[in-house]
Amino acid sequence: MQTKCQDQPVLYTEAEIWKYLHIKRRGAIDAQWLLDQYSMDISQELRTILCEKLGQQQDQGWNKIKILINRYGIQRELIHAAGLCHQKEAFSWLLSLIFDQNEVFYCDIAESLACWGAEIPDQVLMEVMLHDNPKVKIAGLSMLNFRSYQLSAEELLDYCELALENNHDVLNLEVVRLLQKRDEPLITERLFKLCSEGSDATVNSALKALGCINSSKSRECLRLLTDTLVDQEQKEFALKQLSQQCETNSQD
Repeated sequence: MQTKCQDQPVLYTEAEIWKYLHIKRRGAIDAQWLLDQYSMDISQELRTILCEKLGQQQDQGWNKIKILINRYGIQRELIHAAGLCHQKEAFSWLLSLIFDQNEVFYCDIAESLACWGAEIPDQVLMEVMLHDNPKVKIAGLSMLNFRSYQLSAEELLDYCELALENNHDVLNLEVVRLLQKRDEPLITERLFKLCSEGSDATVNSALKALGCINSSKSRECLRLLTDTLVDQEQKEFALKQLSQQCETNSQD
């Protein structure tokens, strides 16, 4: 371990930093110490942990993150830390990176912006949903999750269609989880359509979502599916969802 000289911070080896983090895993760690130990000479994994610890310290952490950004430039772990700290200035910084079309870190930026979904400009949300990278689209769906209460059924579906157009399970399943929170007939009909055009995983998820909605429209859709689904297991699952809804309503 190096000794402190005048106002210079004490710098530790990577092994010593890991040991200290383990000892303090349930306690608060001084933000200045975290800043002092961060450098490009330590592993990516350790830099990420140090920045996560800073991000969890909100405004105090953001003040240190800004110093690291000025010192080392844009780094993946600093982007994630900016998202964790939930500071308005951090939000503005992340938005500026999106507007600058920073493709190297675009997915990281979109993921870090997701928690501000209700405040994301429409232009940015649309740009994220139009992106070719499925991981970026998932970040866009996270943004939608935070602002869906602000949108009509039609507006929500317009965004979701951008995720559904490639028919990827990973995106379809996220859309289903988002849509099942709403019980408007238009959304129920879209879930019904997914039961006829998706993979087994998508169909099963959409059937479960229809069962969760528990509306007259969802029961109508499930009745149709018990007749129209070709796969016997899916047909039986639709019948089970319908029976549970009917039983729940008979008890009310």
